[in-house]
Parts: sequence; structure tokens; C-alpha cells
Amino acid sequence: MRGIDAAPWDWDLPSGDVYFSPAWWQMLGYSDAELPANAGLMAGLVHPDDNQATNQSFRAAIKGKGDTWQVECRLRNKLGRFVYVQLRAHIQRDAKGKALRLSGTATDLTERKKVEAKLLDSEARYRALVEWSPIGIGVHQHGKVVYANPAAVAILGAQSEDELIGLPVSDLVDPRDRRRVAERIARGYANGVPLPAQVEKFLRRDGRSIDVEIQASPISHQGEPAIQVNFVDVTEREKSEATLRESEARFRALTELSSDWYWEQDENYRFTVLGGTVFNSTGLSVEEHLGKTHWEIDALNMTKTDWDAHRKTVFAHQPFRDLELRRPGTGSTTHWASVSGSPMFDADGAFRGYRGIGRDISVQKRAGDEIHRLAFFDALTGLPNRRLLLEQLKRALHANARHHRHGALLFIDLDNFKTLNDTLGHDVGDLLLQLVGQRLSACVREADTVARLGGDEFVVVLEDLEPDRHAAAAQADSVGKKILQTLNQPYDLAGREHHSSPSMGITLFDAHSHSVDDLLKQADLAMYQAKAAGRNTLRFFDVSMQTELESWVAMEFDLRDGLQGGEELALYFQPTVGATGQLTGAEALVRWLSPTRGLVMPENFIALAESTGLIVPLGRWVMNMACEQLAAWARRPETACLSLAVNVSARELREPGFVPGVLRCLRQWSVAPNLLRIELTESVLAHRVDDIVVKMNELKAHGVGFSLDDFGTGYSSLSYLKLLPLDLLKIDRSFVSDVLNDPNDAAIARTIVALGTTLGLSVVAEGVETEAQHAFLASIGCFAYQGFLFGSPVPIHQFEAYYCRPLV
Repeated sequence: MRGIDAAPWDWDLPSGDVYFSPAWWQMLGYSDAELPANAGLMAGLVHPDDNQATNQSFRAAIKGKGDTWQVECRLRNKLGRFVYVQLRAHIQRDAKGKALRLSGTATDLTERKKVEAKLLDSEARYRALVEWSPIGIGVHQHGKVVYANPAAVAILGAQSEDELIGLPVSDLVDPRDRRRVAERIARGYANGVPLPAQVEKFLRRDGRSIDVEIQASPISHQGEPAIQVNFVDVTEREKSEATLRESEARFRALTELSSDWYWEQDENYRFTVLGGTVFNSTGLSVEEHLGKTHWEIDALNMTKTDWDAHRKTVFAHQPFRDLELRRPGTGSTTHWASVSGSPMFDADGAFRGYRGIGRDISVQKRAGDEIHRLAFFDALTGLPNRRLLLEQLKRALHANARHHRHGALLFIDLDNFKTLNDTLGHDVGDLLLQLVGQRLSACVREADTVARLGGDEFVVVLEDLEPDRHAAAAQADSVGKKILQTLNQPYDLAGREHHSSPSMGITLFDAHSHSVDDLLKQADLAMYQAKAAGRNTLRFFDVSMQTELESWVAMEFDLRDGLQGGEELALYFQPTVGATGQLTGAEALVRWLSPTRGLVMPENFIALAESTGLIVPLGRWVMNMACEQLAAWARRPETACLSLAVNVSARELREPGFVPGVLRCLRQWSVAPNLLRIELTESVLAHRVDDIVVKMNELKAHGVGFSLDDFGTGYSSLSYLKLLPLDLLKIDRSFVSDVLNDPNDAAIARTIVALGTTLGLSVVAEGVETEAQHAFLASIGCFAYQGFLFGSPVPIHQFEAYYCRPLV
């Protein structure tokens, strides 16, 4: 149907004639050929529901005084459907105002009604959305609430919308925000554009403050400007966010104040976020980390194998803990960090990267290194100490066994080091030890070990020597001689040139070697063989040394056991006679009556006792027994004037309690001190002579006598003879034995006798075995003798039975 804006019609009221134009009928769907001839169909065209209202409107217009009539109604079209139309007419009246004629138009309202229906439907939907929206929606105008949807009523704690309508907006705003909200409302009116969303504090009707996120837009309400606000209660969200911010602030403060730092990586394992003291523990800035993986940043302690293991863990999206990384620093400084991390996944389970913490462990590492250094390295030289040496030696034994190679252990002892310490002081001695350590390290390969056992003892472990034992021995010998040559070079000790030499013992080891302790003992024994050979040389260990060592150890055990009660010990007495052969005294000589070894002579166990410290209890036993014997002799007239000589070692003299012990023994047995003579060998003069002189003078002041045994064989000098409070010199048996055959020995004997006479000292000749020796010694002025010619050492009962009577 073509569109028709208005269809004319005319109605003559007096005649009742109605005219409908063709356009009228076309509006109702009739074609020109179908136009009805009868115009009286008007009443039948109106929708029954509209008929009464239309007639009432028509009658009112006719009876009234107006000149227009307008009504909307529905007219039936050709198809029997109804079409909305608007009837408009001009009313012609006579002079008295009576209606005579209506001339008007009919307008099709179909399209307009469709638009109005859509508008009504849209308004209904909008109202439903607003009414049922969970978002609070309100409108205020002129500072007062004019609308509030149910959500707004609930958020603000009101009972109904009526409770809010008419309230000043300021009553619904927290006093702390009222000024800012008023300024915001003013901007909204002034600018006429929506205001950005923000959080404000509202007041509920019960007075409780809540946080709301609000967005305001200027609108028109009933023809006047107003503000529509959309808001939601975000109180809990704000609390959560405040708690989160507080937690983040605490975390940030803790990481800034501690050695910890925080990091995150993306799904490609590259750093994206770092916070805290990252520089302190890595030496690298945040920028130097960003965009890189852990393994793309240098770590001095990580090998390719280490990184492969780490990548295997993170590629499997597994957590990792305490990955220690040593980052290079400036100069000699290094940084240690301990890093732990766990994977991140989104809500769908997709891998998003890693997050974790790092910790500065540089101080702990340095402390650990220092503890390790103190535990395994010598503080003076910086060399491995005994503990680390034993571990290295065990490792070397296993390694050589696996590879069927030989190794060598070199035991090095500095000759006469104690003399240097005593004369120049420990500071100079320490300096020498440091220089020796440096020279030893320079003599060997990097894979070999140089260690300090303590004192002036060093050990060198050579590894990976030839499989052939002879070839390995040749290699060890070459290194040993190199060490000897190097250590013999002069030392500059604080401006003083010093020469030192070593004695060295070497033992080889292979897969068949027994234990670390055995190797050390073997090398130590070989070193003592080097010293016995004249020092400043080296010796290899052999099986005979091992046999001797085992015998030595077994003897030490037996001797220690024998000393427990003293039952296995006995004193033998050898007479000392004067010029006429009269008995003047004796020398007390200890014998060991071992249940398993039989009678053991002093030359077979005294050295062992001295090296093990057993000489101290042994010496106390001898001194006590000697004083007891002097006390027994003092009770008999024929023996009351006999003196007794007791040998004392250097080890005994160095004991702090030696002097008090001797004096206590004399008092205990009420012995006249002048009858006790202490015999010292020249070896006691090698060290701490001043201390020895003090002790001798103290005993001398009580009447105890002293003799110097083996004179002329060791450290004697005229200066010592002047210092020591001696009473007697003894010519060593080595000179007496050849005094008749060797002019040199005879000359020495004459010199000793002359020296004793000059210094006012008595002289006794040891080892007199023949009358010819006796006669010669008498001819040179020596009138006191001791030897087999006059009697061998015997137990006390034999001594007294034979000697304690007048001599013929």
C-alpha cells in the first residue's frame, strides 16, 4: 500500500451526507474500483472498543463552541484488520453557534504507533534493568535525592525508596568526603560531561561509613538538570586491597631491611620483576637481570652439568630451593646468593613463569670458608694441616689404587730449628717456617700436596708417579733432591741471613699400601735415619726400618707396663775407686728385668724412654731408689762416706718439678746432699743452657754435686765449663780405650786432666779395663777410675758383699 499522509473527508450535519475521498478508502486498503458508493459505513468502521469514546468525543465537540475536533481511533480496513488513524476536522457553525459542517482529514498512525510501542517497550526494559540492577542507581537534583533504585536503597541501608527521596545528598556522604563530593557535583553541573569513576565514602542510614565506587553523569530530570550516580559497595574490596597494600609494604620493608630480595620470571624463565637488596647479594643491578635467565648470568660455581640439572627442574615446572650462585664482583670480591623459586600458573592451569626469593649468603660463605680454613689449614703458613693432609692422603691412596700408579710421601724436618727459635726468638722461627712452606710449594706440581704437620715438620704428597716402583722411586728422589737444594739456599730473616737444612724421609705407596698412619710412620722413621746419617740428606724407608719400628712400639708398650709398679726395674752399681784402689763411691745404673725380654741393658731402652717421655717417671724411680740406698749406707760406718752418681737426661732437667723432686727425695730419706752426684751428658747443653744453670745452682746451693759425663764428645766448650757449677769431669771411655795406641786419644786425655786441674775439678776416667791403661792415666795425673778393671755393674747385694770391706 502506498503511503498516504492525510485523506480528506467532509460531513454535512443537517443533511447527514458524508463524503470520504478516494484517499480515505485507499488508506483502508480499497482500490479505486472497490470504492463503496454508500458513505454511511462510517459507524461500522470504528473498532468496537473505540466506538463509545469516539462518539462521546464527537458529541462533545458538536455541542461545544470550538471550531476543531480531533480523535484517535481504530478503523477496520478491507481485510478486517484495524488501522490506527487520527481524525481531525474543522467545525463550521451558524450565527448562533450551531454546528453545520465538519471538513477534515484522516491520517494513518500505523508507523507512529509502532515507534511508540517500541519506545514503551524500551522504557519498560530500561525500568526493569534499573529496578533489578545490583548496582545502586540514584538521581539527585538541586542537592536532594529524587530517585533511588532498590539496589541503592539496600546499599544505603534504607527501608524503602521513600526514606531516601528528598534527603540532602550531603546526609549520605561521610563528613570527611563532603567537601570533595560537593566540588565534584559542581564540576558535573558545570561541565555537562560524565565524571570519572572514583571511590568515595558514603554514610548508611545506620551511620556506618562504607566505601563506594561511584560514577556520575549529568542528565535531565523533568526538564531540569540533574545528576545520575551509579555506585557499588566496595568496602570489603577496599579492606582487602588495603590489607594487600599493607602486606606489600611490610614485605617491601622487610626485603629492603634484610638480605632477601624478590623476583619473578615469565614463561620463558626471564626476569621481569626484582625487588629488595638484589645488588648486595649478586653485585648486579636490577637492569642487569631483566630479560635474562638465571643461566645467562655468570655464576662462578656452576658447571654445565649443574645448569643442565637446574634447567631440567624448571622445565618440568617444579619448585627449587637454595640454589647457591657465586656471582663475580669487583676486584677480588665475590657475591653469594641462595635462590629459591616456585612455578606460577593461571586460573586455567597454564604455566606463567616463576616467582621466588633470593638471599645474600656472602657473609655465611665467608664465615664457612674461614671455619674451613681454620679447620683444614695451618694458620701460620696457609698450608694444609694434619687433618686435611690425612684426607688428601686417603684420597691419593684410592686414586693410585684405581689407576695402578705409585705415590710418594716425603716427611721433612728442619735441622736445628729449635736452636734458631731459642736464640733468635719465635718470630724469626715463624718467618723461616713461612718461607720454607713457600719454597716447598714451588718445588712440586699443583696436583701435589704440601702440608705442615706442626713445629718444623712438613709433608709432601706426590701423586700419579710411574707404575714401576723403581721409576717411581727415581721420580720421588728427584723431587726430594730438588727440595734439599732449594731449602739449602740462604734465607733473609728480617734482614739477617740464615742457612737451614732439612732431613727427609721418603716412602712409596701403591694399591697394596695399608693405611695413612703406616705411611706417616714409615716416612718419619726414614727421616730419623736421614738425621742419623748426618742430617741435610734424604733416606727411603725399607722393610728393616718397619721391623725396627714395630719392635720399638712393642718395647714402649712393655716398658710402660713395667714402670707401673717398678717391680721390673733394678739398680746396678759400678764402683768408683781412688788412686790407691780404695772405694770412694759408685754409679747407679738402671736395668730392666723384662718378663719376656729378660735383662735389658740401658743402651737398648733409654733412648726409647727419652723419645716417649717415659724417662721422666723412670728417672724419678731411679732417684728415689738411689736416695734410699744412700740412706742405707749412711747407717753403716764402712759405707757412710760413699757417694752415689745418678745419670739425669735433658728431658728430665727440662721438667719444671725436677729440682723440688730431688730435694723432696733427699728430705724423705734424710740423705746428706753432698753424697749425691748428678751426672749430666754433654747433650743437655744443646738447648736452654741458662735454664739448666739456674737449676744446677739451686741444687748446688743445697750441697748436691754435679759431674759432666762423656766430656769431649759433644757440645762442651770452655764457656760452658765456666758457667756450670761442676765438681767433676769424666773422660769418656772412647778416649780411654785407645789411649795406649792412638796419640790423639792420649793427647785428649792429658788435656782433660790438665783442664780439670786448672779449673779445680776432679777427673774420673771411664772404661778402664787394663792395668796398662790404669798406669798411663795415673802417670798423667788422673787418680779416680771406673771400669771393668775395678768392677762391673752388679746388683746391690753383690756390690756390698764384695766392695763394702777393706780393700787389699
